[in-house]
Amino acid sequence: MSFIAPLMLWGVGAASVPIILHLFYRSRYRTVPWAAMKFLLTSIEQTSRRLRLQELLLLLVRTALLGLLGLALARPTTQASRGSAAGDAVDAILLIDTSYSMGARDGAKTRLERAKESALAVLDHLPSHSTVQIIQTADRAMPLGPAAASDLDQARELLRSILLSHLSTDYLPGLEEASRALARGRSPNKELYLFSDLQKSGWDAQSSAVQAKLREIGKTCAVTLVRCGTRMPRNVSIVAVQPQSGIPHTGERVAFSVLVRNSGTESVRDLTVTLDVEGRAKERESQAIPSLAPGETQAVTVTAKLEEAGFRTVKASVGPDELDADNVFLRVVHVREQTHVLVVDGSPSVDKPETSASFYLMHTLRPVPESAWVTYHVQPKLVTPAEALPELLADADACILANVPLAPSGETSPSALSQEFVDRLRRFVHEGHGLLMFAGPRVSVDLYDRAFFEEHALLPFKLLAAETAPPAGPLHPDPGSADASSFLSVFREEPLSRLSQTNVTSWIGVEEHAAKDCHVPLRYGNGKPAVVCRLVDGGEVIFVTTSVDALWTDWPLRHTYLPFVHVALSHLLDSPTAAHNVVAGEPLKWRPPAADGDKMFFARDPDGKRLRLGVPSMIEGQPLVTVEETPRAGAYRILKEKAPEESGVLFAVTPDLRESEDLTALTDREIDERLGFGVTHVTAGDDLSALSGSERLKREWSLWILSLVAVIVGVETVLAWYCGKGW
Repeated sequence: MSFIAPLMLWGVGAASVPIILHLFYRSRYRTVPWAAMKFLLTSIEQTSRRLRLQELLLLLVRTALLGLLGLALARPTTQASRGSAAGDAVDAILLIDTSYSMGARDGAKTRLERAKESALAVLDHLPSHSTVQIIQTADRAMPLGPAAASDLDQARELLRSILLSHLSTDYLPGLEEASRALARGRSPNKELYLFSDLQKSGWDAQSSAVQAKLREIGKTCAVTLVRCGTRMPRNVSIVAVQPQSGIPHTGERVAFSVLVRNSGTESVRDLTVTLDVEGRAKERESQAIPSLAPGETQAVTVTAKLEEAGFRTVKASVGPDELDADNVFLRVVHVREQTHVLVVDGSPSVDKPETSASFYLMHTLRPVPESAWVTYHVQPKLVTPAEALPELLADADACILANVPLAPSGETSPSALSQEFVDRLRRFVHEGHGLLMFAGPRVSVDLYDRAFFEEHALLPFKLLAAETAPPAGPLHPDPGSADASSFLSVFREEPLSRLSQTNVTSWIGVEEHAAKDCHVPLRYGNGKPAVVCRLVDGGEVIFVTTSVDALWTDWPLRHTYLPFVHVALSHLLDSPTAAHNVVAGEPLKWRPPAADGDKMFFARDPDGKRLRLGVPSMIEGQPLVTVEETPRAGAYRILKEKAPEESGVLFAVTPDLRESEDLTALTDREIDERLGFGVTHVTAGDDLSALSGSERLKREWSLWILSLVAVIVGVETVLAWYCGKGW
């Protein structure tokens, strides 16, 4: 129990007044013997015992009367629902959930619209001289104001201006910010309102911490949960947009795979998937999905024409459903006119070109007639280790090492890569480029470990000795082992799953262990790594443990060889673009040229608002521009001051899809069981009498105590008359 007016507890001390008066006015007498009264003594003693009992009862009633009156003036209330009586000022905190599940439509209105209407109604029911603070919350807290907590008119304007974010739900940051705001309030009467769809994922994100924080708040504050959604919405979402094969380049239509998932609990029918580039509606292509079962993910192939080189946005959309926020997926792709690939052949052969390590690789990189090589969008440059000069990497978009030997430390060899080239290769990858390495008999495990693993940290794992297949038969790559989230996921399905028909007779072992930014996207049937990858700053290294030619495998003779090379190369070329595709809530980072290190930069968000970023920070001697807040999905641009909008660096922010993986909401009973105490539950749109002054009065015990006082007054009157009559 707690008290709204604890100082009035001093009034309970008035209960001692009847006792003091009783003791003060006790009869004072001295014993005087009188023979005539001797016969009355027995009767008087019996009467005095009865009167003494009556007086004691009367004293107790009067003491209880004054004590209860003082207790009523102190206005006791329960800890779990502490609040104020009608007319008393309140410090109110309005916690508004803006995670994108609040964009779901319940009838004609979205959940967020219902939350804002209910929050405005709460403001209308606050007593005079109350204060309010509005906090927007998702997976982070965003205090909105008002600047003067007593300015309820500004609070109304702030409520009306709240926009939906594309973040996921986590109640803890908002509750922590609310707790700090409540501590700053001066009124003893505090109320917290959470307007949300009460999504299960929000309670589960940091379950124990959320429960502890709400219990802490509930000790000194009345907590009201306003439910803004009453049913599970029908929802589909786009979870990925990937180029199906090849390298995006100008002048042709590129096929994109759009993955659509039904995250609801009922089938959705008659969906339409559309794809357009740079918002060109006239060239938009659409595909239909007749039906999508609950939990099902379906890949839809849609094409788009890429006309201009550079970073371009590809937008996929799907609908209709009842939650629009995850129906659009924006992706930045790097469109190239031509891609320059430096290929280093470690075992060249002039007399018999078909025996060189690069023979099949070069034909795979240019799968067109020789007459079309000059105009083909992939332009490989083939060199031997002796011809591999560091300067060649300046014009390359990617580099491929095919069975290339290294020279021992301090030595040089015309058939091995120079130390200068290896050093430049390290910088090449750190600058954001891709490196594809194939094993082979000329690859020295010890030298590769020393140069590429220990010294330059390019190899994902340390290499082990080469192994040969047992007499029982060769190894086969296992398409089922392909990481579903990796660039090799396409090999899990037909016809690329025929990769399992490839025979591998020799391979280089890998000392696999848990390592940051390293993973194994493909394994052999015996579980050993077939392909390993490592992220290095903005670039990436892919190491294939078997050869690129027909020495250790028959892969170059099979139909899955060309798709693998092009998918791997496309992935490496796309790695620098990954920094331009982020999830809502993640920061945007871009390194401008060193010459612009003292320039002023701005960002333009999807709503067209310009955000001042200031001068770049200097990180490791290079300028870095950062956009910290990205709560809304869409296209962002970072640009210099006074520069035209189209010159800005393009970024795509997608919704945090964790939000719509499970749209289940907890019931009132489940919430109370988790918290361990009862809070007030209200549904948005219902009668707000629960938030009125009369309901605030019901939270106190004073009315019940005063009713008891009135009863006791009647009892005291009757008892006093009866006792007086007895004399």
